Amino acid sequence: MTRKLTLLLLSCSMLTASLTFADTTADQVNTLLEQAQTLLGSDIDDAEEKIEEALELAPQRADVHFLCGQVMGIQASQSIFSALSYAGKSLDCFKQAATLEPQNTDYKFGLMMFYLGAPGIAGGDTELAWQLVNDIAALDEQAGMRAKLNYYRQTDDEKTYTKTMTSAQQRYPDHAEFYYQHGLALQQKEQYEQALAQFSQATQATIDDEEAHFKLNALYQIGRNAVFSKQSVQQGIEALLAYVEAVPADTGLPSAHWAHFRLAQLYRLTSATDAVKQHLKLAADTDDKQLQDNIDEF
Repeated sequence: MTRKLTLLLLSCSMLTASLTFADTTADQVNTLLEQAQTLLGSDIDDAEEKIEEALELAPQRADVHFLCGQVMGIQASQSIFSALSYAGKSLDCFKQAATLEPQNTDYKFGLMMFYLGAPGIAGGDTELAWQLVNDIAALDEQAGMRAKLNYYRQTDDEKTYTKTMTSAQQRYPDHAEFYYQHGLALQQKEQYEQALAQFSQATQATIDDEEAHFKLNALYQIGRNAVFSKQSVQQGIEALLAYVEAVPADTGLPSAHWAHFRLAQLYRLTSATDAVKQHLKLAADTDDKQLQDNIDEF
């Protein structure tokens, strides 16, 4: 009995140690993911280091591979000599994420967007993208609508995009997402007045995505739209002030620093010198290199 009890206690001790180690590793990986996500917009090289370390610790975690796909994709877009190498790494990571969690529509969507955005030499493939559109639609109707809209935009099928967007807004009239997405498409075509109407409608929608924060994004875009168009400036200022008060940290949304920079741009249009200085100072308190470059050129 004594020997059996000793073996039982030893087994329990080993199991406890194993679980403790697993918990510690999971915490380390989660921290690395948060750090890499935060660094996406400010220091992509550091983000790459964090995600590679996370991959070593958790090679079977789909969320690690998915963020890897994003990091390597940004590296590919910013690199000249290593673009194809980074694109290959991005594609491999997106594929692995979708393979590890085949029911996750976000991971399939990421892979789809890679196929649509990359040139053929780097792995781009519209046929494979369309297959993923159908896979996503089979899993989730709303996600499938989102995938179709992005597919039509990326392939310049404006007629089908417009028809599908109308259908999406009719099918989901209370959702902020499709008003926001259509606003972005109109803004890209410099149809600023129409874009403003869509962003405004997004802010008034009753249903939002808890992770994507389309309503908050729409507030920021109302301000950004005013910067581009130099119209509805006061509405843009009010939207950005509301955004600064509401935006949570570390969500992937444009930072409060960017919002302060946009406010400085808008206040300059109204010749409000003190407000320009105030918001430029608040914007400058950041490590975001792209934002710092914009401030330097202001």
